Amino acid sequence: MTSTERLANDLSAAGTAFERSDLATLETHLRAIELAGASPSDRHSEETMLEWRSVVSKDALPMRGRALGPAYISGTLAPGATLDTEQVLLGGKSVGIAAGTTPQGGLRLRVSRGDGKAVCERSPAHARECRFVPAYTQRYRIELFNSGTGNARYHIVLE
Repeated sequence: MTSTERLANDLSAAGTAFERSDLATLETHLRAIELAGASPSDRHSEETMLEWRSVVSKDALPMRGRALGPAYISGTLAPGATLDTEQVLLGGKSVGIAAGTTPQGGLRLRVSRGDGKAVCERSPAHARECRFVPAYTQRYRIELFNSGTGNARYHIVLE
């Protein structure tokens, strides 16, 4: 499992542990997220992380990280819904994108260039990484589609 896949999986497992009030498991996955240096890239993800951290011991989580590094987006998708977001990626720098999802099946991750050409597609999306090196700095489209019959939680990790 790559570091991006591992982070996507840790985010998904932390969400499940929080819902089940399994604080020991939640602490373990929060520590792994912290050690990966990941930080939320949107307001909803930031609020979710604050909520998760609020239920565990403050001594359990070291405050570490880097100024730059992995980022993630978290949320919920209804059946048949698509998350559609864009990210500028730097040319010549390796990029990893993965999704941690609950449920683990029924979601498809697709990454495409600004001109619409797909560079990667993963189905099922859960903890499967899209890794590539953009030739040029440009905007990329990241889509996550829920083909399942129920709501799905997701955490998209960008490294």
